[in-house]
Amino acid sequence: MPRSGLLDFTAIRNDTGFQAVLDYYQLRPERPGDKQVKINCPFHDDASPSCSINIEKGIFNCFGCTAEGNVLDFIAGMEDVGEKGTFKAAQKALEIIGASVDDYRKNGHENSKPKTGRKRAKAAKPARKSSKPVKSSKNGVSDASDDEKMPTTNPVLDISLTLDREHEFLASRKVSSELAAEFGIGHCRTGIMKNRIAVPIHNAAGELVAYSGRWADDDIPDDQIKYKLPKGFNKSLELFNLHRAIAMGMTYIVIVEGYWSTLRLHAAGVPTVALMGTSISKAQVQLLVGAGVRHAILILDGDKAGDEATPAAVAALAQAVYVKTVTLPEGVKPDTMEDSIVHRLVR
Repeated sequence: MPRSGLLDFTAIRNDTGFQAVLDYYQLRPERPGDKQVKINCPFHDDASPSCSINIEKGIFNCFGCTAEGNVLDFIAGMEDVGEKGTFKAAQKALEIIGASVDDYRKNGHENSKPKTGRKRAKAAKPARKSSKPVKSSKNGVSDASDDEKMPTTNPVLDISLTLDREHEFLASRKVSSELAAEFGIGHCRTGIMKNRIAVPIHNAAGELVAYSGRWADDDIPDDQIKYKLPKGFNKSLELFNLHRAIAMGMTYIVIVEGYWSTLRLHAAGVPTVALMGTSISKAQVQLLVGAGVRHAILILDGDKAGDEATPAAVAALAQAVYVKTVTLPEGVKPDTMEDSIVHRLVR
């Protein structure tokens, strides 16, 4: 008998692992790998982890905002489709686990799920247990009070967001569709990065460890922040674009603050990495050493924060590599500086 077309929501719910869902939305639990975990609730402004998730049973409950339910209810909340959005939540669940809608249609005479044609999502590798994230000190150098407490890695993600690489925000930043495709950047319409330009962040080996989301408009709502990073991601352990810079085979590197400056210089043939801020950590310095970098050119933004952070960053870099700086005029960033400066950086 032909299939009726109705989706077997029970089968989808049973086959959708909660850990895969957390990985997809870049939600990092306090103790990854445990059967019962806690996360900062994504459904309200949660200062401390109050959302409890039973990974094995596939249920969640927030003690802060009273949100609760099963894995499909969680996806419905993340996609903002409401209580009547079960079908859309199920479709997203199938996308997360890499299965087809047709694999989960009921037959006209049975409600059991099909036994073939499906594959389960691979969960991201859990991070090693760590304590508090590294904090930025007042002198512009990120460090931990105790090296033994410093996190050693960010977990690798096994996800891929559906993004629009032709968005007008990218055009306004002079980011071509080809460059956007090379970096995997684009506008996200759903999920935790909804209405943001999602920027993939990779580790030195080129493995995806996070997405950073920039609000896709300069008119930012009061309830939103300009840049959004997943909770638990430690940016002081990574250098944005390092894997591409390494592949260029140079012994020098240009260090900037942000993504857009990196894109401009990379497109011009300059090996460039971004600190994703103004401070530099010991871990980031060691990444440069491990990549064989011998000379570094530091170009922070031409503003008060960049000026104040430069001396400490130079001091930290000078312990491992030869370093020099380029000072930019007030209000100028590497992505807006004169082309003549860019040309001098190409060797």
